[in-house]
Amino acid sequence: MSSNREKKLNKSDVRVGIWKFILSFAVLSVVSFLCLFLFFKSYSIQREGIAREADAYKELMRRGDVLRDHVENIYNKMNQLNEGKVKSETFLKTSIMDDVADARNAMGKDSADNFKHYAVLMKQIGSMLTLKNNILEVEYDKKIVLRDLDECLQKMQKANKELKKDPTRHFTGPKGR
Repeated sequence: MSSNREKKLNKSDVRVGIWKFILSFAVLSVVSFLCLFLFFKSYSIQREGIAREADAYKELMRRGDVLRDHVENIYNKMNQLNEGKVKSETFLKTSIMDDVADARNAMGKDSADNFKHYAVLMKQIGSMLTLKNNILEVEYDKKIVLRDLDECLQKMQKANKELKKDPTRHFTGPKGR
């Protein structure tokens, strides 16, 4: 009384079906675990990348603070040089150039793109010092000329004062001849 629909399956067909099921289950399990592994791996890679970028940014900010301190120091020394508050201008100029070299070292080659405004300033500071040196030389020459002019005017006033005196008033020659 068995019909075609209820036909018994062969043992081999059952084994093939079981193996297909086990194989497809294993493949799906491997794909699922692989997806989870890659998800967590990408998370850790992104986290490491973000940590590296954050450290690089902190380093950049630290360099920025150091550069700002160097530039403020250079600015203060330039003001002292401008106002003539120092006795040794040569020492101050040397100190300024040392600060410029320190600022360039703090800036670094790779961060020159990040500190473009400082890089331009560091390139121009040498010509600014040369111009300042020329200005100081002209000011020094001007002081010398003014001193010489003042000395000349004093000598001229003294000579005019002597010439205004009547030479006959103080004549003490022999009397009664």
